Amino acid sequence: MEKALTSQSVCWRVYRGCPVLPITLVVLLVFTSACGRTGPVTVTDAEAERETNYQRAKKLSEQGDFPAAAEAYKKALMVNPEFAKAHLELGLLCDDKLGDPISAIYHYRYYLELRPDSDKKHLVEDFIERAKLSLAAKLPQSPIIDPSELTRLQDQTAALLQENARLRTRIAELEKSAGATTVAAVAAPAAAESASASLAARAATPAAVPAGAPDAVPPSSGSETAAAEPARGRVHVVQKGDTLYSLALRYYGTRGGWERIFEANRSDLPSKDQLKVGQQLVIP
Repeated sequence: MEKALTSQSVCWRVYRGCPVLPITLVVLLVFTSACGRTGPVTVTDAEAERETNYQRAKKLSEQGDFPAAAEAYKKALMVNPEFAKAHLELGLLCDDKLGDPISAIYHYRYYLELRPDSDKKHLVEDFIERAKLSLAAKLPQSPIIDPSELTRLQDQTAALLQENARLRTRIAELEKSAGATTVAAVAAPAAAESASASLAARAATPAAVPAGAPDAVPPSSGSETAAAEPARGRVHVVQKGDTLYSLALRYYGTRGGWERIFEANRSDLPSKDQLKVGQQLVIP
């Protein structure tokens, strides 16, 4: 059975058969090579990253077996054609390790189509321009391409290749920064609640008085004065969001004290969950 031709293999066959092929025509072939893509696959990035071929591609790339890694990436994209991250990583592999600028441009452009609002957009666009220069440098000399212009393109390609390490480091920094921001957003509410509970506990616990010490001067705080005079009690005006649990935590340092407040106000509270904004509660 004859093997099906891909857009990439068509580009290479045309290139090999036409040694003086104009660079504009080659670039046009690259830009139109996305025809015939399959429809979108509803797979999340997290699920796609767990796919066996993708995991194998990452491991092979780390081991330095770049041709095998590229084949594993292609198999992963056959399973999940819309997996943007795999397109970007395969493009970088073809660009940096395999010397295949046509494939690199294809996967870079596919990535931008899938992620048009990516924070890596400008970096990937730079990668595309670099791959174009690399492609031009690979073309044989012909009347269409001036030799001096080709030399300039080759020099510029070498400079861009040196800059590649910096650009890839920047991508890694962006991914790391995004992950750190997510962790901080999750941790902040928990830290705030812990600090609030600690302050409430310290406010509700009276300071120890050494044996034999003279009577201390009563504190000026209204809440502490009320704690020293439980017979009179304190009065709390219910605010939006208040519950017996939150009031117990505020005045006693523990949610377990909600029953004391409920018992002290049973005549005004049909149930523990029926607090009304503006209602006055006695805090024993």
